[in-house]
Amino acid sequence: QAILGIEFDRSMRWGSQKTRWARPLHRIIALYDGAVCPCTVGGLKSSNIDLGHRLSDPELTVNSAQEWVDGLEKKWVVVDSEKRNEICEKQLKHLASEYDATIRDWDLLEEVNNLVEWPVSIACHFPEELLELPPRLLVEAMKLHQRVFPLYDKDGELLSTFLTVTNHPFAIDPEVAKIIAEGNKRVLTARFYDAKFFYAEDRKKPLLEHGQKLQTMRWVRKGGTVADKVQRLVGLAETWAPKFGANAQQTTRAALLSKCDLATQMVYEFPKLQGHVGNLMAQYEGEDKKVSQAIEEHYLPRYAGDSVPETKEGLTLAFIDRLDTLQETFRLGLQPKGSGDPLGLRRASNGIISLLLKAEWNVSLNDVFSDPALVKFVTARMKAQFHDEFGGDCISAVFSCNSSDPVGIYHRCQALKKLSTSVSFPETRSTFKRLMGLSKDHKSTDYDSSSFVDDSERALHTHFQEISAIILPLEGRNEYSAVLEELIKLKPSIDHLFDSVMVMDSDLDVRHNRLGLLRSISTRFLNIADFTFIN
Repeated sequence: QAILGIEFDRSMRWGSQKTRWARPLHRIIALYDGAVCPCTVGGLKSSNIDLGHRLSDPELTVNSAQEWVDGLEKKWVVVDSEKRNEICEKQLKHLASEYDATIRDWDLLEEVNNLVEWPVSIACHFPEELLELPPRLLVEAMKLHQRVFPLYDKDGELLSTFLTVTNHPFAIDPEVAKIIAEGNKRVLTARFYDAKFFYAEDRKKPLLEHGQKLQTMRWVRKGGTVADKVQRLVGLAETWAPKFGANAQQTTRAALLSKCDLATQMVYEFPKLQGHVGNLMAQYEGEDKKVSQAIEEHYLPRYAGDSVPETKEGLTLAFIDRLDTLQETFRLGLQPKGSGDPLGLRRASNGIISLLLKAEWNVSLNDVFSDPALVKFVTARMKAQFHDEFGGDCISAVFSCNSSDPVGIYHRCQALKKLSTSVSFPETRSTFKRLMGLSKDHKSTDYDSSSFVDDSERALHTHFQEISAIILPLEGRNEYSAVLEELIKLKPSIDHLFDSVMVMDSDLDVRHNRLGLLRSISTRFLNIADFTFIN
């Protein structure tokens, strides 16, 4: 149960076994205090015997976990993943320094680290003439097909030297390393020459001609073709471009060309180059720079924390691409069920939020989506996205104010987070939680300042009027930190009122007038956050 109960993102079956695990099981070591615990899992009987690296001596007998770790290291297997990672990183940095070069693609390290048992890094080279190919193409080929590390010079230019991490203990021998390097060079060079051929062939036809194949390329189940999606994007571009301050004609042109590179040989061989190939080919054909750049940018952001488009045309196209995806899939009833999301709709929702934040456009999700279910879905993603950055209390306090404007909500969260880190926040929170608690059931903000019976009421009213005049323009500019800084200046006046009078006075007219004042102040805070949600 302990072994088969381990969960993996993906598991597999093998042979005639019905047992599922991350990889086929070959042996089981089950020890307790040095003694073998007899058991059978997946048809395998437990023992105290393991094997080291395939090039090492055959068997290893162990009596404890530490003996297993130490014994395997003598047989060229570094069990500790973190230790392997440190070895890989140290070796790679040392080799890069020998070529006065740097490594940028450290995202590859985790995968490479889990492909080797005994890492030995070596330098390899490919023909310099291949550097004429687009750099990103070369980098993608190196990372995707060979899992090797590209090197860059001090100016950021790609070198024809690259580094590979082998799993060969004898690669420390220069002759062995030379053989391995030659093998890597041959495989990678062949891929590069293939890419050079594909790129040359693709450029023989204009993008729009490649795009004709989109008519036979299915988009999603029941959702028509990619060509149908492109036509929808063209229609959306003219409507949404002005809202983002983009050029409608350039955005429409970029929308028309946006998916054409999906039908090229280059993208077929290197799927991660979608958009980039379109950008390169559009430049080659003399398209406006904003058009070609938007073709590539419309895939951004691809994941949380990824960069977003720099051009307004790219920003618009990225937005309407996700907008169309969400609207059409929801119309077709293809919403995510449970944790599964094969169409990446949660990622599309996160993208919508990130793009609106980049544009600094205050717009309600109700004005973006006509489907209430879609508004609810994207709002849930927004909550999850902001929760990671600001925490639960902050999110509960801000989202309780029923706003559906992502930009406004984000700036409110920022302001509240900043305020909550101040030394005086506990006392501030206490006062305004009391203020909101007392006035929460009093819905009216009406009050008559001439009917106040105590100086503390008059002083608070005057102070509130002064503050209100200051914060109105600040709210319009999303400067909610400045708004809160002004509002919390009311604390002494509010505390003075609480000390001087009983808010819930026995005279109902006095009570309601007082509650109207407190509700008016509370409402200004509720435009940002509800302090009663903050612990």
